[in-house]
Amino acid sequence: MTGSILVQIVWAGAAIAVAIAIQFTGLVLIARLLRRWQAFGQSTRHHWRVVALGVVTYLLFMLHLTQIVAYALVYYATGAIPTLRSALYFSAATFTTIGGTQVRTEEPWQLFAALQGLSGIVLVGASVSFLVAIVHRMHFWADD
Repeated sequence: MTGSILVQIVWAGAAIAVAIAIQFTGLVLIARLLRRWQAFGQSTRHHWRVVALGVVTYLLFMLHLTQIVAYALVYYATGAIPTLRSALYFSAATFTTIGGTQVRTEEPWQLFAALQGLSGIVLVGASVSFLVAIVHRMHFWADD
């Protein structure tokens, strides 16, 4: 019993480290992209801000999708969930804390799933904070 808990914690630690690396690498790249766009002198035009905000939101979504896939690969590779399709569905429901799916992990992997849900809360929160900071910096609601 203790061995399976330790295995879950090790897997969770590795998966969370990968998810954090994906998150912050993505945030750095998005910030660089926005700085380059601002260098073109478009930052004061409202339509540019709308497009930029849409692109940032899409890229944040893609970051989270990548994190969900990374967790799903752990479920599938360890045999916690037998099919990749089910692993992806379960991972998405767990990461977003929706839960309540018909797909379940094997009992020894329930702690891992709970830790994935916790990481989803934190990482989505970081994305929301990033998005709010971008909106604030762009003076999105300011009149032109």
